[in-house]
Amino acid sequence: MPSNFLMIAIAIVLPTLLVLIAVYVMLRYFSGQNEKQFDFLKANQDLTRLKLESERKKEREKVLIPLRLQAYERMVLFLERINPPNLLTREMKAGLTIAQLQGVILKALREEYEHNMSQQLYIDEVCWEQIKAAKEKIVQLVNSAASKFKTDEEGIKLANEILTGGFEVGNDLIEKAMLAIKKEINNNY
Repeated sequence: MPSNFLMIAIAIVLPTLLVLIAVYVMLRYFSGQNEKQFDFLKANQDLTRLKLESERKKEREKVLIPLRLQAYERMVLFLERINPPNLLTREMKAGLTIAQLQGVILKALREEYEHNMSQQLYIDEVCWEQIKAAKEKIVQLVNSAASKFKTDEEGIKLANEILTGGFEVGNDLIEKAMLAIKKEINNNY
């Protein structure tokens, strides 16, 4: 009887063991296949994400490049408009006193700047700082020139002082700002 029992136990255990081994091997195989499929799907998803990001970037650039170039154009125009000879040509009127001309010039500078302030969104910070420095230098030039005269003197004296006092050679902040804009355009486009 013990040998019969052993035979029955082997007859029951051996097929069960073989089935368990087969199931284990199949599960490992399918698990490996699933892992490969998962890795493939993940890589495919990453590739799709990169393509979408690239397409979005191209679409953004289609919109941003013209806006940025327009901002550069506007800032060049701003710098030209606040250049003392151009500013004085536009703002000088006969009969103005020093104080009146100073006020008119400073108001024009402020309005031009405020009108173009939003362009800083599209311009490099270093370039924008040079544009602001040029504007501030002109404000200083106007105030410094005005302080040399009595407020009720003829405005033409202030205009002449601004034009003759102007920027020192090599220290023309308008020209430096223009060069910074040109450099930024050349570096980016």
